Amino acid sequence: MSATGLSRPRIVRAALDLIDRDGIDGLSMRRLGAELGVDPKAVYYYLPNKAALFDGVVEALYAEMRLDEIGAAGWRAELTEFATRLRDVLRRHPRAVLVFATRPGPVSAYAAGADRALARLREAGFAPRAALTMISCVRGLTVGLTIAEVVEPAGAGDTPVPQSLAAFPALAAAVAGGYDADEQFQAGLAAVLDGFAPGSFDNEETKWTSR
Repeated sequence: MSATGLSRPRIVRAALDLIDRDGIDGLSMRRLGAELGVDPKAVYYYLPNKAALFDGVVEALYAEMRLDEIGAAGWRAELTEFATRLRDVLRRHPRAVLVFATRPGPVSAYAAGADRALARLREAGFAPRAALTMISCVRGLTVGLTIAEVVEPAGAGDTPVPQSLAAFPALAAAVAGGYDADEQFQAGLAAVLDGFAPGSFDNEETKWTSR
């Protein structure tokens, strides 16, 4: 840590706190410097630009998931635990979800966990390419459903125009029970995992085979 008390982890934590409070648009080097009580230029010594700062935020979100604590309990249980931890962290930081969804983050943030997961999936009978596809699908499903759940829609402050579903009886009946985010997540994850099985990936064609 420098004489000013700055460090990369402290800066990233302050950036995430700002995003949590004021959203992505509320984060600037000037505001970050004020939050830390330093000249904004001091931040550039640790993070050269705003893109690097966003990647640091992604790294912090991965660290909060504690993916290294996921035990070897079978491939399905491990992917379920990964998805659950990912969703829990993103729901705690709803204004940072789009940063996570659109920034790759540093490889060091996820490489160790991904390597362990890929090794375990290979032990379970999945080819390396299939295993990577599985992890990507589970991540994409989880992030997508979380975006739908917690990210404010464009024009959120405007009064919505009332709409009637009277002309669409099937749709009206389907939505009558309301929206249950947990149910959608659990059902979607189960459907994705049910579609995976050792041998369902054609290594020569490099695509999933229909069953």
